[in-house]
Amino acid sequence: MKLKTALLLAVLCTCAAVRHAGAQAAETIWLSAATTAYKVGETVVVTVNAVSVTPIQGFTFQIRYDPACLRPVNAASPIPGMNGLSLPQTAGLIDASFASTTPQSANGALAQVQFKALAGCQTSLSLESAALAVRNGSGFAAALPGIAIGEKNIALNIDQSSGGVQATQPVVGTPLPLGPAASSGGSSALSLAIIVLVVSVLTIGVFGFLILFRSNDRNNSH
Repeated sequence: MKLKTALLLAVLCTCAAVRHAGAQAAETIWLSAATTAYKVGETVVVTVNAVSVTPIQGFTFQIRYDPACLRPVNAASPIPGMNGLSLPQTAGLIDASFASTTPQSANGALAQVQFKALAGCQTSLSLESAALAVRNGSGFAAALPGIAIGEKNIALNIDQSSGGVQATQPVVGTPLPLGPAASSGGSSALSLAIIVLVVSVLTIGVFGFLILFRSNDRNNSH
């Protein structure tokens, strides 16, 4: 009898462990930063991260910021084949979308976002929305369901004294401009990359989903 009880407890413990591991493995998107203390003139860097057991073919995110403290510069994805879609930008809100013609693994950094520190202040960055895009059974892009949003806010302290010589961090991937020029089409290299992507029906579907997601998100916010 004692042996049966011990075996039953062992089975229950194993099931509990499996359920716990499954909960930890859920698709998640979150913000992170290696440092949160900067000086005026320095480049502020934050990372949009994700963990997904399903390969993705695109992602999109919005980050809320204070335009009196920060000016967005660019975003770039270290995931091979992920190219940025240039979108009109609104002061105080970064709007970024990336897509790939082939499925890519998402297990870490999705994109690195850079800002220029404009003034001394205590401010924060907030992940307003985010989504991952996959190819459904019909071959069209669709939002990956069940995405959990982890850490949404990054508190920053910008010292009003001017920064010294800051070590430049290499940008991995093709930079997607997020400043005023973003609404006019961005760089020629980026435009060429997007034209190549548009030739692919799948990529049109991915970008179509990303644009539709943005449109619905704006409508819901009003």
